Amino acid sequence: MPDAERLRSFLAVYRAGSVTGAAAHRGVSQPAVSQHLAALEASVGARLFTRGAGGVEPTQRGRELYAAVAGPLDALEEVLDELAVGRGAGSPPAPVRVGSSPEYFAAQVLHRLTDVDLAVTATFAPDPELFTLLERGEVDVAVTSTTPPRRTARASPVGATRFVLVAAPGVAPVRPIGSLDELAGWLTGRAWASYSLELPITRRFWQTALGRPFAARLRLVAPDLRAVVHAVELGLGVSLLPDYVCARPLAAGRVVELYPVGDLVPEEPRFVSTRAGEEARPQVRALVDLLAAPGPPPAPAA
Repeated sequence: MPDAERLRSFLAVYRAGSVTGAAAHRGVSQPAVSQHLAALEASVGARLFTRGAGGVEPTQRGRELYAAVAGPLDALEEVLDELAVGRGAGSPPAPVRVGSSPEYFAAQVLHRLTDVDLAVTATFAPDPELFTLLERGEVDVAVTSTTPPRRTARASPVGATRFVLVAAPGVAPVRPIGSLDELAGWLTGRAWASYSLELPITRRFWQTALGRPFAARLRLVAPDLRAVVHAVELGLGVSLLPDYVCARPLAAGRVVELYPVGDLVPEEPRFVSTRAGEEARPQVRALVDLLAAPGPPPAPAA
């Protein structure tokens, strides 16, 4: 058995925190990964992991081995990946695969790609699915509002999302709303448009800022924030939406802000995650740096 195979399985177990996760990432059976580990431990003459109910933890010898082999083996894997798809020296690099929500990608990622020569392949999915894809090696970068549940990935904060309470100009009251009490009264029984039935951020806003349970009339639920903001434009309901979704409609006057609630609704953090050991790959590093760098929002539509 080639030593490289044993080391590949070792790195996968180290990063996944379990033999099961390593096997899924490598596309091999759990017994095969266990055999690779046993053979490697016999070769180095020491235990590399301690096993428990929740997975495995590296021993001191395991951490030392990881530090010694992770960089060279990752570099080798990148070369092998290039050869596998027919790229050689001087060929364009492989696209970096990014996972995100479609709304965030359209509003916050695309405009950052205009001045860089970086090939990107996008996948859209909810956070839990993105972390699974990241662990399996099906995406290189995941942009999420939560942090990864396992040490398979490394997460870095890249800002936060503020929320805006919006309505169509024809729905909003002619006289500006002057207080939270007045806002609560105006919203009660009003048609509401939402991304989900659960309304976690909306219900929290009503309870903490308005001091009462959610009392609007849920008229539309659509699992796409772009559809929700368009529903608001059409007068189908009021909504509490991320600022990046509302920026263009607000600038164009297609929706208006009912009341400044940005400081009353907790910001939603945004993270960029990569698989442990792959954050230094040039294309991955370039995209992570792009997403982390402050920059102007996309130009509003005329």
